[in-house]
Amino acid sequence: MDQWKFLAEIVLLLGVAMVFGIVAQRLRQNAVIGYLIAGIALGPRTFGFVKDAENVEVLAELGVALLLFTIGLEFSWRRLKQFGKSAALMGVFQIGVSILVGLLLTSLAGFSLGASFVWGATLAMSSTAVVLRILIERAELDSPPGRNALSILLMQDLAVVPLLIMVSVLADGQSGARAAMEIGMSFLRAGGLILGFFVAIRFVLPRLIDAAASAGNRDLPVVLAIAVSLGCSWAAHAVGLSPVLGAFAAGILLADLDFAEQIRADVMPLRAAFVTLFFTSIGMLAAVPSLMELLVSMVVAIVLILLKAAIITAILLALRQPLPFAIQTGLILGQIGEFSFVLARIAVTKNLLPQEAFDQFLGASVVTLLATPYLIQYATPVSHWISNKVLAKDRRKRAVELQQQRAESKLKKGRVIVVGYGPAGRAVANALKEEEIPYFILETNPKTVSSCRVEQPIEIGDATQPEILEHAGIVHAAAVVVSIPDPGISRTIVSQSRMLAPEVPILVRARYSLFSNTLETAGASTVVDEEWVVGEMLARRTLDAVRERRPGLEQAD
Repeated sequence: MDQWKFLAEIVLLLGVAMVFGIVAQRLRQNAVIGYLIAGIALGPRTFGFVKDAENVEVLAELGVALLLFTIGLEFSWRRLKQFGKSAALMGVFQIGVSILVGLLLTSLAGFSLGASFVWGATLAMSSTAVVLRILIERAELDSPPGRNALSILLMQDLAVVPLLIMVSVLADGQSGARAAMEIGMSFLRAGGLILGFFVAIRFVLPRLIDAAASAGNRDLPVVLAIAVSLGCSWAAHAVGLSPVLGAFAAGILLADLDFAEQIRADVMPLRAAFVTLFFTSIGMLAAVPSLMELLVSMVVAIVLILLKAAIITAILLALRQPLPFAIQTGLILGQIGEFSFVLARIAVTKNLLPQEAFDQFLGASVVTLLATPYLIQYATPVSHWISNKVLAKDRRKRAVELQQQRAESKLKKGRVIVVGYGPAGRAVANALKEEEIPYFILETNPKTVSSCRVEQPIEIGDATQPEILEHAGIVHAAAVVVSIPDPGISRTIVSQSRMLAPEVPILVRARYSLFSNTLETAGASTVVDEEWVVGEMLARRTLDAVRERRPGLEQAD
């Protein structure tokens, strides 16, 4: 039967995708790249092992919907408020400027307005899955560039739904006032759908969840979670909208409820299989490139990375971010994201983009994803090298200022320089304040500095720059405390501090044990290993809990 043949193709896709995904991760790449390559190899345009592409695409759409549903579960309104206005501005400007630049450049290249908008939208998206995984592995998510990247990625994910609506309308061949009217109607339908979801999720779903939980059958809450995620996707499709919209809206509305975490855990295994099928289905649309096409893809990828990095850097500089952090954020987000594939795939299936252009886009996108680990790894040294080149014109002026700063630093003799004013930096500053030991805080977050300046001796300053450390009086400091969590930036600060002040004690925080030796090699006098400290505390608390519990257990025996 055809159904069994289709099932065999699905099993083949998942099996080969798993193997390619394992190989990709062994090569320190994201598994997504393996899924894409598996789709290219098995698809009808290469070896043709999988021919029923339409049915695979249906399952792939479910995968995207489940992906957006789980992402929506991460974006509760409480979490969105924590990012603040500056984070929203970064994301909105990045998306808007990227779309505008992509639209203008591709229009000049001869593409239609609709196709140019699609190219601009794909340029605006970066890879949340790849970037966050690498930043977490490198313990750089809490660094200023890491926070910038997370803020922009958040806004990009939120922008997926309206972009899908606009691309779908443009793909239907409408233009001018008719297209504007259709987009407006789509947003009205979306508003009505979200209102219906709100009523159902706030007043009906909690009772169903309680009933399923009280029944004592573990399967019922899982079935209900899957029914909610897929049902919301179907509801959006039924009113003429993208299923992704329904899934994403439902996820956001569910995120503030108590059982959101359980729903996320129940849906995750199903999402993993469908998302794998989605990326393999994207690969099935393309063919194996020739050598010339591969070279062109590499050139296009380099152009895309430089263009995205330049756009993001310029926006962050306009928002008064320090130059090194702006450059690092641009390099971190220089790749093409997974939702770019969603937008491009819709455009190709509706003949808004030519197949040849999609092939070139897919090849270049895979190259940008392959380059992402290296872009993140070398973002810090590259940003400092560029910053030094940009600031080279001021070297003579800075030399005079440094002489003055060295003279002034004698007046600052004996104080402790605290780098970073997060929870760890605050604890150090409070302890020094209680002991009446003079100290000075360097912090890169302008909002933190402005809110604490009245109570604390704090100034805006990037401690990776030797001029900032000189001005803070490091030569005559009693000690330097580096309290920031980012190991790469901490290593740079320690190295600069040790070079400027060979005799000054440098105490540094190590987020993970594997970074301790690196920080010691850079010149740290004392490394506080968080994993060791937490382990010691857990051990003591465990022993205390067991000692308190033991008499009761012995009496019960």
